[in-house]
Amino acid sequence: MCKKFGISADSLMQLCFQLGHYKLHKKHVGTYESCSTAAFKQGRTETVRPCTTKTADFCYAVSSNNKPSDNDLVNMIKQCSVEHSKLVKEAAMGQGFDRHLFALRLLAKESNLKIPDLFTDPAYGQINHNILSTSSLTSDYVWLGGFGPVVKDGYGIGYTILEDYSGAIITNYKEHSDGDTFRCALTQSLNQILDILKT
Repeated sequence: MCKKFGISADSLMQLCFQLGHYKLHKKHVGTYESCSTAAFKQGRTETVRPCTTKTADFCYAVSSNNKPSDNDLVNMIKQCSVEHSKLVKEAAMGQGFDRHLFALRLLAKESNLKIPDLFTDPAYGQINHNILSTSSLTSDYVWLGGFGPVVKDGYGIGYTILEDYSGAIITNYKEHSDGDTFRCALTQSLNQILDILKT
């Protein structure tokens, strides 16, 4: 279905996560998506940051009382997909920033150097407080899988994209967040986005 609409299935899932969280909390949060860097010798992962200005603009627009036309919303979904695909490609080719900054911070610490101000800046702390920690578990060899949230008030989202369906396993700490309500918001978001695309 995503191929028919000319959008990335991964970007569709990530947009659902953004919209689902926005429906519940009316804000955008630090979001982590793992990306393999296996193209490089001893490559492991880099971080993709799926919460972008394009996803935020879509969440505002689709939630607005004065919604744009479905045609405009479809174009916004496609722009989100283009942006997301670009970020994934950059991360896979070693062009992300998270692992680079992490290494610099560790080197400073191990060398007993002053930790640069960037690493104590509240904005750096906020972007690394990943409320939404996501990872695609799509594989012929994995049927189900999940992992815990990386922060107390967050969600761990292991998701699968197959030819005929997609799904996610959501984990959370029940004292700090509501996984069932978030699951319902994700389902609503997916159906809302598909309805827009089908028009």
